[in-house]
Amino acid sequence: MNVAVIFAGGIGSRMASKTALPKQFLEIHGTPIIVHTIQHFQEHPEIDRIAVSIVPEGREHFARLVSQYELTKVNWIVDGGSTGQESRHKALRAVANDATGDTVVLLHDGVRPLINADLITDNIRTVRSLGPAITSTKIVETVVSSEHETIDEVLPRDFLYLAQAPQSLRLETAIDIYDRAVSEGENDSIDTASLLRRYAHTLYRVDGPRSNIKITTAEDYYVCRTFFDLLERNQVGA
Repeated sequence: MNVAVIFAGGIGSRMASKTALPKQFLEIHGTPIIVHTIQHFQEHPEIDRIAVSIVPEGREHFARLVSQYELTKVNWIVDGGSTGQESRHKALRAVANDATGDTVVLLHDGVRPLINADLITDNIRTVRSLGPAITSTKIVETVVSSEHETIDEVLPRDFLYLAQAPQSLRLETAIDIYDRAVSEGENDSIDTASLLRRYAHTLYRVDGPRSNIKITTAEDYYVCRTFFDLLERNQVGA
């Protein structure tokens, strides 16, 4: 199988929303962000099932959305954890109860709704033919290192990329690295790519569009909404 693992266990503390809703439930064009995200996987012919770790206080609301928007591939809904790592781990554990180790899992942020079908396909094919796949986008501006108020280093950008999502791998590998991390006292790793590197796995780059942004701040929300507006008007390609 190919399974999308969507994690949306956070409350969006950096969003500064005027509503009490976690950011994944904010709407763009009348549809919650998390639904926009899941619909890409729902509609993809190679995705068999979807697992979602959701902020616990929003679980009932999310279950209603699954029914309302006919997200029929959503097979697991679990409570998110206190960290992103814990949320991902809990969803992976739920999948592992029903799926075999060679299942391809695509871990994706619930608030990254501008993914597209080609990117999902490329992740699946890379995992099956090569190994763990990390969606990345080329950095186009100068990157500097600055610990305090002065710039310590200007980094050459020729080989620099931003890691995005999906981050994809075999289920047996995912369970192994997440279990090992917890056993070693690591409970707040930034992402799956970090854990894969920690345990010396080879990672393969999947080139993704710069538009595949994660909605973290209010500014991200407005940028994403603008993309949706342009897509609706057929002024840009996905």
